[in-house]
Amino acid sequence: MSTVRNENGIALVTALLFTLISLGIMMALLTIVIQGTQVSAANKIYKNATEAGYGAVDLVTKDVFPAILSSAFDSTYQETMQNKVGMVLSSTNACLTQKMTTSTSSVNWSSCSTLATTPLPKEAPDLTFTLKAANDPTGFKIFTKIVDTKCGGDTSAGQPCTNSDTSGVDYLDAGGGVTAGSGSVTPQHKPAYFRLEVQSERAVNPSEKAQMSVLYGY
Repeated sequence: MSTVRNENGIALVTALLFTLISLGIMMALLTIVIQGTQVSAANKIYKNATEAGYGAVDLVTKDVFPAILSSAFDSTYQETMQNKVGMVLSSTNACLTQKMTTSTSSVNWSSCSTLATTPLPKEAPDLTFTLKAANDPTGFKIFTKIVDTKCGGDTSAGQPCTNSDTSGVDYLDAGGGVTAGSGSVTPQHKPAYFRLEVQSERAVNPSEKAQMSVLYGY
């Protein structure tokens, strides 16, 4: 009986094994690159939608809120905003006014439907409008809704919901903290707090969206 010691073909087997290992490494790297690209694209999409949401919050809190609180939210103002950004008052004017001037309750918000107080911005939103994008003329569609209000003043006693300046001009009195001898400023007292739900989505592709909840003191 003799022992067979034939090593013919061992080089081929070794080469095939190294090839298989190399292919496995290449497939792993390719998978990582593809997943990284997908994550990067998804993050960019979400960031764009989020930035549109931030822009919507600025527009609503610095333009629309002062107009409502100063009784300037009339048909002329609404027509102007309609021409500029396609703003549409989705809920009734009375509902939005109640949300801005009274604390949350079914009695105070009697003009609002049940859907108008849910935390989902697309369910009976207060306002809808469109913000244009640099590389997309269709832009982002915005849905905004006030779902909770806490007034600073006692509205049942005739006090305003907020005694902050309703002109919409964002500054403190005369810069006294910088130039005056007292070294102090006089802040507004009894602000109102609003919980604002916002959803921004690309007009041509609603799946590209972002939703945020904002607590705003005015």
